[in-house]
Amino acid sequence: MIVRAAHRDHYPWLLTRVGYAPTSQFRAIEAVNDKGEIRAMAGYDLWSESSVWMHVAVEGAGGGRALIVPAFAYPFLEARKVVVFASVRGSNTRSRTLCEWLGFREVWRASDAVKVGEDLIVYEMRRAECRWLTPARRAA
Repeated sequence: MIVRAAHRDHYPWLLTRVGYAPTSQFRAIEAVNDKGEIRAMAGYDLWSESSVWMHVAVEGAGGGRALIVPAFAYPFLEARKVVVFASVRGSNTRSRTLCEWLGFREVWRASDAVKVGEDLIVYEMRRAECRWLTPARRAA
């Protein structure tokens, strides 16, 4: 599995899976197999001085594991952000479970924000709490 910066032409792979309309500042990294097929992608948008919003999709075996450390190293270490946010539909149990397993914590729930009867959940992860970075890099 190779992890690399995603070409702009590859962005739809992620955007259609997560249902996101990006801004012009959207960037992504991808994990591709030896056939060049995308197996996982993490996209970043809505950049501020200290934060960014992350969007992730995984398909098939191996891509998610290969992408975990780079997915957090990019915003926290390369982009020097302090906090990463993710938003998930309340009904998307699989994505909510993944966010919580990765170490994100729920910080806000907007009732009826997706549609009447469906909440939007906002998660955050702070660099100091990111278990995917070494302790020394978390403190940097």
